[in-house]
Amino acid sequence: MVIPLRDAAPEAGGKAYQLGRLLRAGEKVPDGFCLLAGAEARAALAVWDGRPLAVRSSAAREDGAVRSFAGQFCTLLGVSDEAALLSAIEQVRGSIGDGAVLLQPMLPARVAGVYFTSDPTAVGAARVEATPGLGDELVSGRVRPSAWRVAASGATLVDGPGCLSEQELARLRAAAERAQAVLGGELDLEFAFTEDDEPWILQARPITTQAAALAQLEVQERERLRELAEPRGTVWSRYSVAETLPHPTPMTWAVVDRMLSLRGAYGKLYRDLGYDPDPALGTRGVADLICGRPYINLSREPRLYFQDFPFAYGLARLKADPRLASYPTPEVDLQAARPGFWSRLPGTLWKMFRAQSRLGKLRRDFGSELRARIAPAFLSQIRTLAGQDLQRLEVSALRERLEQLLCLVIDDFAGDTLKASAFAHLVSQGRPPSNPRLEEDTDLAGLMRAGLPLEELLARIGHRGNGEMELANPRWKEIPEQLRAEVRRVAPSAAPSRSQERPEHEWLRLRELGRHWLMFGWAEIRRNLLALDRALGLEGGIFWLTPEELGAPDLDVIASRRREHRLLQSIACPPVLFSDDLEAIGRAEAEPATGGRQEQGTPLSWGVVEGRALVVERPEQVPDGESDYILVCPSTDPAYTAAMSRACGLVVETGGVLSHGAIVARELGLPAVANLSIALFRKGQRLRVDGQKGSVVWLGDEEGAG
Repeated sequence: MVIPLRDAAPEAGGKAYQLGRLLRAGEKVPDGFCLLAGAEARAALAVWDGRPLAVRSSAAREDGAVRSFAGQFCTLLGVSDEAALLSAIEQVRGSIGDGAVLLQPMLPARVAGVYFTSDPTAVGAARVEATPGLGDELVSGRVRPSAWRVAASGATLVDGPGCLSEQELARLRAAAERAQAVLGGELDLEFAFTEDDEPWILQARPITTQAAALAQLEVQERERLRELAEPRGTVWSRYSVAETLPHPTPMTWAVVDRMLSLRGAYGKLYRDLGYDPDPALGTRGVADLICGRPYINLSREPRLYFQDFPFAYGLARLKADPRLASYPTPEVDLQAARPGFWSRLPGTLWKMFRAQSRLGKLRRDFGSELRARIAPAFLSQIRTLAGQDLQRLEVSALRERLEQLLCLVIDDFAGDTLKASAFAHLVSQGRPPSNPRLEEDTDLAGLMRAGLPLEELLARIGHRGNGEMELANPRWKEIPEQLRAEVRRVAPSAAPSRSQERPEHEWLRLRELGRHWLMFGWAEIRRNLLALDRALGLEGGIFWLTPEELGAPDLDVIASRRREHRLLQSIACPPVLFSDDLEAIGRAEAEPATGGRQEQGTPLSWGVVEGRALVVERPEQVPDGESDYILVCPSTDPAYTAAMSRACGLVVETGGVLSHGAIVARELGLPAVANLSIALFRKGQRLRVDGQKGSVVWLGDEEGAG
């Protein structure tokens, strides 16, 4: 039996029934028809008008109030002839066990996406995710969408370049509120815009288990960390890699975790510097993922130095002042000494003496060796690999090539680039260095304002990009319009005054150059992954797997990890976490500060400035045309170059004196402070930032506020 969609009853399945209710309420839903369970497939031909169809499942247990089963059944788009229609109906029925099948006319969507009436990543707001064209790539996870957080005050872009106008977002919100009035509860709405700015509703699913899933994830995270904690206590600190990789996908984290292990760059770095790392660390890195965020494990990290010497970070000292957990210095803790410590002490002291001698020699010779031999050899290998045509390679060859790249980039060259950071830290002794002049290719703001043709810019920095440490994010050479937009936004500026050349300046330049060179390898790893993704038919899902899982990729695992990743981002986590207070996971963040308050952070770049706060979570949120603001953000990477060029000061939630943001702030002459929660700040508040003392003073509330 075939029935019109607007007449769909519960027996037509959850999806058709919900859309039918919206149609009957006058909402803008593509009208179609429903082939009920048991009906002959050919019955659909009698009512089909020949327009291309979207053929979807509408199982009795699908999109209902208890379970939504989102994305678990078959959908076929653009079905346009009789044979294809009959085949599509059978395929959809095969995925649901002879349930009802929903058939709707295809829409010429210019933008499509999903509207969550309850944001999985924030409390008290809705969320929109959208992409140009059809929405199937977004729903299936094949693309990384633009995203907005929608509240009563309006919509805020939190990810991506944006593809919806303020008017369209407002109409979406109104349509979602009407749908909630009809269907009740929180909803997950698929939508599309065609020729006008009024949205079509394509699907309406209840959000059934979010609160329970969040609570369960919090419990699981606490239990996992209790197992990881040392008997004497463990501290986790969100610094180092967390500054440029806030929420890594599983593939990116697998690669970075390898880099932070004895097998990868960290092992090479510490051994080359003459240290004697604890082999018991094995392939485990020095970082753990907590609620999807990287944290340095301060119980494991000191074991990178000398396996038989009790270096440690004092838990009580860090608990008294958690700011010390950002780039901390290990201390001797005899209570942590292993059995046999005293008998092995003479040998350990000899290793320490030898390490000091080796450090001195490396400091004399390594900089010139990196420039003259190591980096050119690496770049030559990468250029050769980048010239290969990957479309002709089989899956097995692509997997072998990926491992070759990981050995070259992660295990070998990354360890050399990290030496520059290590020497910069040793020479500056943890204090904010004075302003160095960066190499031309790493002075991104200078390059952008130099008036170079886009083609030349892409040749020099096209391998970099927004959120470049995340392998799922495209490089500028893949989306040149993003780089063109950054060039338009960068502010013209005179070069800042510079102090006399100091020893750490060369290491700071090499640190930034090392990252610039490393990103050539990172871009080639991404190219290899995209080729594997196409060969395996994963449609963007490869970033939700690990390299070891590519032999037998599981689509259910991909879908599950995407959902969990989104939920984990909404769980509050402090920048420093103690094993005796794991209840801090999920604890509400600090309230915004008010006038007269002063907070102490970490000094990054000297100078004092007063101005109004511009608080953003993503560089795309910085409005065009604004300038002379104090930029307040989680951390910085090249995507913030234009925003920082127009700022008068900087406050970052995560960072140290040798972080990328700190180096660029000193290059631009911006007073800067780190390690203050952005939850303390509101847009428009007047602040005084003292980059030498590391303090921020709130001078008053938002401009225009009472």
